[in-house]
Amino acid sequence: MYDMKKFPMFFAALAAALPVFTSCEENGGPEATYEISVNLMYEGSAYEEEGITVSLSVFNGGASYEAATNASGTASFCVPAGTYEASASFRTAENGNVLTFNGVNSSVVVTASGETSFDIVLTASETNQIVIKELYIGGCPTDDGSDYYQYDKYVVLYNNSSESATLANLCLGMATPYNSNGTNNYYEGGSLIYSDWIPAACAIWWFQQDVTIEPYSQIVVALNGAIDHTATYSNSVDLSNSAYYATYDPECGFSNANYYPAPSAAIPTDHYLQSYLYGRGNAWPLSNTSPAFFIFSTEGTAPEAFAQDPSNKYQYSSALTDAKVPVEWIIDGVEVFRSGYDNNQKRLLASVDAGSVTLTGRLGYSVYRNVDKEATEALLENEGLLVYNYAGGTDGSTDPSGIDAEASIAAGAHIVYKDTNNASNDFHQRARASLRR
Repeated sequence: MYDMKKFPMFFAALAAALPVFTSCEENGGPEATYEISVNLMYEGSAYEEEGITVSLSVFNGGASYEAATNASGTASFCVPAGTYEASASFRTAENGNVLTFNGVNSSVVVTASGETSFDIVLTASETNQIVIKELYIGGCPTDDGSDYYQYDKYVVLYNNSSESATLANLCLGMATPYNSNGTNNYYEGGSLIYSDWIPAACAIWWFQQDVTIEPYSQIVVALNGAIDHTATYSNSVDLSNSAYYATYDPECGFSNANYYPAPSAAIPTDHYLQSYLYGRGNAWPLSNTSPAFFIFSTEGTAPEAFAQDPSNKYQYSSALTDAKVPVEWIIDGVEVFRSGYDNNQKRLLASVDAGSVTLTGRLGYSVYRNVDKEATEALLENEGLLVYNYAGGTDGSTDPSGIDAEASIAAGAHIVYKDTNNASNDFHQRARASLRR
């Protein structure tokens, strides 16, 4: 694993002014207090982290106390005799994943001669801090409507949490086969032959440096031309923003000028993603109808070293070589099915994406993540800022929350997007790409 910066977030339902005791009164008097320690435990061992808030509450609704853990994961209290409930609840953000820890001990009995050390056994649940917010890959109609334009693909990555996210070795991948309705040689007996890896077709892309995304913020990656496409096609998008990133590495072999024109001069060169081509072709053939797209981090390994290592390869066919990306490396993925076809097959394992979202190409549509209504409305800072009556879906596909995410963001709201690892629940088809102006 990486060295990862942790960002604890504390949930104790206590005011900041609550008393924290640092020394005990002399025992025996009417105000006698007794020193006890509360230890955080996780998976049979001490959870050694300094600065985590531990709460101690009297059962009958009386006094409450809080103290911070030391480097050994122990919080010290000086409290009167009585029966207490000790609890801790916090989050750590680690390279794109959020772990939520919770623990309660309802049997803390403090007496003059009894136990002085008590444990809180923590349990943890994991969610992704970074999610794929939007994938626009289907192209748009030309201005006269006689054809379509497809070299304006992009992806939006979003920090779906209240903590900054810094990711090392962040990579982009797509699964084989390119199209969901294509022949899939990975199926045997109706099931995929892989269970702990995902086949990354042709090549992978990676960022040149660690990527930091602020809370409830996003980055945009131009997957083809990092230029203003609206200068030629008014139905397209402008991908020339200086804050955007670009998949641009002609030295790796991706020299097709249709896919990779020189990026806008506004985009700094350190925003160019790099690649290693282990397949064939002069462009990364991301499907414009139905890709299985995912993001991952090569934990403890440089992306280029992973891509070059022959032991990581799988020869899918005489013409196609895939890299085997371990499932535990994958941060997020979305399975896109092709509209109008009944022979679509999944490529992503259920542990990555248990469902799918259907896309109709060539019309300027995108696949866009649904809003987590309950979580978004629960944010106190969103009061009066959320915009409802969303009507941006198409073909019967919409966001069931009813919240217009982009309008709400423009009004200053923080959006929490739905993340159940099931695209059938998490995404809808958006009639207008969010970056289109």
